[in-house]
Amino acid sequence: MAELPPAELVFGLPGAKEGEPACPDCGERRAVLPAPLPGVADDFDWAVRDYDSFRLFMMHELAHRSPARSRWTPADMEVVIVELLAAALDRASDALDRVQAERFLDTARRPESVRRLLQLIGYDAKARVDRQGLVSLLKLPDDTAAITDRHVEDYWRLDPEAMDEARAEGPRLIFEQRRMVTADDHVALLEEHPIVARALARPVRTSPWTSMLVAIVLETGIKQDDPALDLPLHSTDPTVEGDPPNLVDLTLWQQVEAYHAQHALPLPASNETLTARRLLRGLIERSRMVGTEVFLEDARPASITFTLSVRAKRGHFRSELKQALEEVFSADEGGFFEPGRLDFGQDLYASDIIEAAMAVEGVEVAGLNRFRRLGPYPDALAAGVIEAGADEYIQCLNRSGEPQAGFRRILVNGGELG
Repeated sequence: MAELPPAELVFGLPGAKEGEPACPDCGERRAVLPAPLPGVADDFDWAVRDYDSFRLFMMHELAHRSPARSRWTPADMEVVIVELLAAALDRASDALDRVQAERFLDTARRPESVRRLLQLIGYDAKARVDRQGLVSLLKLPDDTAAITDRHVEDYWRLDPEAMDEARAEGPRLIFEQRRMVTADDHVALLEEHPIVARALARPVRTSPWTSMLVAIVLETGIKQDDPALDLPLHSTDPTVEGDPPNLVDLTLWQQVEAYHAQHALPLPASNETLTARRLLRGLIERSRMVGTEVFLEDARPASITFTLSVRAKRGHFRSELKQALEEVFSADEGGFFEPGRLDFGQDLYASDIIEAAMAVEGVEVAGLNRFRRLGPYPDALAAGVIEAGADEYIQCLNRSGEPQAGFRRILVNGGELG
């Protein structure tokens, strides 16, 4: 270890101002430091990265150090050593480049590096990976309890395109709004859930702060007479087939499971009563603003009734035409009155019903004999429109024994009997 030179204490320094006498009590320590080391000449080209460049640089160095020698052959020992060193440096340079590339998402090639880098920006590869593709490609059992990081990495090794898709999707999600702030945010996020057909959010004053009240219209795949947020989605009736939740269509429940898996949302435990409110609670608790309560309520339907008369074209059977019209104006999936097809506050025009009826093959003429909203409301046939409130939606389920949910009557004339 180098030693510092001894310091000398010097007294009698001159005054602070020019012309003033020296101060006998003032002093300072002085040390004579050694001269700085001469700089080392650096003539190495640090951009050299490959075998040919390393070999050429070292051959130039050999020629510079041996100016009297004018001939170099591949069999010379010096050339052999240079080529061995160039090959080793080329491999080391490549390894350094590979290690450096793994630090960045754009250039990383190892699945574990890509997964970890995506995890740093909040991208959960396990939740967003295509589960069915992963299971089939890795030949895993269909009842795999949980997807691990290792599963995802093995999947990406076999399907690099899936890894590239995740690599591109991850940074985009940084700008995606997943927090419910405004009323529109509440609507957009809740309507993403497969069990929700429509949502309407409005702020309400419940205390010193503002809460959000959200009206929900559930999808048609729920086999309940009147789907509601707090009704169980499974039945203990032995006549109802299927495993719980046996009051939800299999296709809809598969969509619910896929959504919860994609967003890492736990499903309610098997010993809990499964309801639509419980399914949505986890999504709400994760996405709501701190200090803001979110209350769910069943949406208010505006039930209607109408009588539709049509004349069939010649050559079309009345029974077949009536069946086709019943399907068009049903509340099932794809029907005119499917819950969620008509938005909150969307008025129903008589012309829309006539247009839907005329689109059915075999209808020659269509007209309405009755068109009104149930309850203390006048007939709307003359006005041609049934108005819905801002927090209401038009409903016509046409279910036996439930006239309060809306009903219709379709009359078919003309055409052929049968």
